[in-house]
Amino acid sequence: MKPQDSSPSRSSPTPEGASAEESLADLIARLMQSSVQTEEEHVAPSSEELQTIITGLEDDLATGCWINSYYEDTDIRVMPALVKKANSKYPDMNLKLALTAEDLTYALKETIESGVKSSQFVVNLGSRIHFAAMDYKKVNDKISLIMLEPTTFQNITAAKLGIKINQTLETLQLPPYSFTMAEMDIQKSSSECGIFSLALAKKLHLESEKLARLHKDNVKGVLCEPHSSLSAEKLDSYLPLSLYKHTQGRRRLEQYLKANPGAEHEPVNKKGETLKERFEKNLKEEEAKTVSVSPHKKRITEYKSLTM
Repeated sequence: MKPQDSSPSRSSPTPEGASAEESLADLIARLMQSSVQTEEEHVAPSSEELQTIITGLEDDLATGCWINSYYEDTDIRVMPALVKKANSKYPDMNLKLALTAEDLTYALKETIESGVKSSQFVVNLGSRIHFAAMDYKKVNDKISLIMLEPTTFQNITAAKLGIKINQTLETLQLPPYSFTMAEMDIQKSSSECGIFSLALAKKLHLESEKLARLHKDNVKGVLCEPHSSLSAEKLDSYLPLSLYKHTQGRRRLEQYLKANPGAEHEPVNKKGETLKERFEKNLKEEEAKTVSVSPHKKRITEYKSLTM
């Protein structure tokens, strides 16, 4: 993911990963401090506060300061309600939120004991500063778990989250399972990992049938070398175009389309727009960066859904 600020209604210009001015020591200290959750993080905003937050998000969009802003605290506070809303919209979806290792342990055990064939997770594990999506699928008698990382594992917070998930899985007495960490490299702005992960989790449910080959190859152990992650380039051939709807960089969009001939002509939304058309429409130049504003618009839409 990318960070967010501790102010409840607006954002502060602190990015999620290591900034150019931030030393490794400072980053580690910040991550350690961020890992200590406070009770306030778990308190959902009131309807009045939520409206104030939404107004702030819209102001950030208008001024362009969203790109380097830090929305972590509000995303964490609102995420439980967003997950509940998603499950309400899609009654057959089994989306679970895990903000700590204990949450993930309980959620996985509950999923396995329920006997469901498919489930999705939005995972944080207490770092506060980073989210990822995870897909659970039963393939014959084996469990397949795929972590989808919206950035890359060169991002220290993403790598840390992947390691913590793997360590948590290893401590559980799970039935036979295969776990793969896969990077998508579609997030380029500083604070959208939570929104990316929520959107990806929904698509993992909606596109479940199109992910069969990914999970089959995962349990076969052929996705990537042992103790390594699945690169974005190799992942592209497995995923449907809807999971790339909010891609922020032109290079990554072109890489995906090149790996999937014909995808450039397929509609990606109800308006009939292709990935490229939608990308160009959401392209903005902010502070010498040219990226898609789509995920921040998605955040605003998701927050507004809680007021309806």
